Amino acid sequence: MKRKVLVFGASGEIGGRIARGCVDAGHQVIGVTRGTNQRACVNLSGVEMVHGDKHDEAFLRDTVAKLDFDAVIDSVPTLDGLRMYHRHLGKAQNLLICSSTGTFVPLQYFPADEEHPWREETPVNFHNQSVRDAHALSLWESDGFPVTILRPTNIIGPDRVPLELWGGRNIEFFRRLKAGSEVAIPPCTEVLIQSGSNSDLASAFVKALDVPEAVRGEIFIISCKRAITLGRYLQAAKEFLNSSSKIRVVSPEELTKLYPDILWRWGLEFLMEHMSFDISKAERILGYQPRKTTEEGLCDALQWCETTGLL
Repeated sequence: MKRKVLVFGASGEIGGRIARGCVDAGHQVIGVTRGTNQRACVNLSGVEMVHGDKHDEAFLRDTVAKLDFDAVIDSVPTLDGLRMYHRHLGKAQNLLICSSTGTFVPLQYFPADEEHPWREETPVNFHNQSVRDAHALSLWESDGFPVTILRPTNIIGPDRVPLELWGGRNIEFFRRLKAGSEVAIPPCTEVLIQSGSNSDLASAFVKALDVPEAVRGEIFIISCKRAITLGRYLQAAKEFLNSSSKIRVVSPEELTKLYPDILWRWGLEFLMEHMSFDISKAERILGYQPRKTTEEGLCDALQWCETTGLL
């Protein structure tokens, strides 16, 4: 099934991969970008580019709405943006948006699936995304607005610094590993993590275009096949970097004192939450087949960090 696809953020890390995948699958693709990303992540040949701000309602109404498309993809959606899409892009047969499995935490069972509770605010979940997703589904239920929500786990791969064991994406963690310096971490080595590569995430969006009726009003978890421990994750990073670093486990309170230059946010608490998810719904309905494990995605990301001079 060949579609006419509108991709917001087509020059970005995820949006660019989605646009590239759509073109490769034979779809006609229009990419919308503000043009602020000066480093395209992928080859965008074959993508017709339109420049403008998706948050500008006049641009959506007067330019985007008049384009020829039957599917819309937004990998970084906002609540206000969804409301504007509902007002002006109603001719779309499908609207595919990206969310996060961070809406589900803390997990009540392993592996968690799409039926896991997610609408209530918890001390660690991504509640703003939960509010947005709930609104999107309410539009589907009230008037058939054809939304589909893809929820990736921790995104990993080239073009982004990988998650570290301080709860963020601070390249300094991996620089210390590469230099063989001692690295302190919180007591997290038995915590489960499940990552998904950015290329696999993009492939899920492309596959969803082939089953337009089956995906409307649905949520899909997108990730690799299974979780590993953060201890194994750390070991994979050390092996790739040929690191001789001594790892010292300390309390979160001591950790923040050891590294006063790190901007400590709530990410450390989130890091301590188990991440283990069931992707069988995406496999069954989308035909989704992840190609990367968490370890492989991590090594791809670290290779990119080295190639670009970050490491």
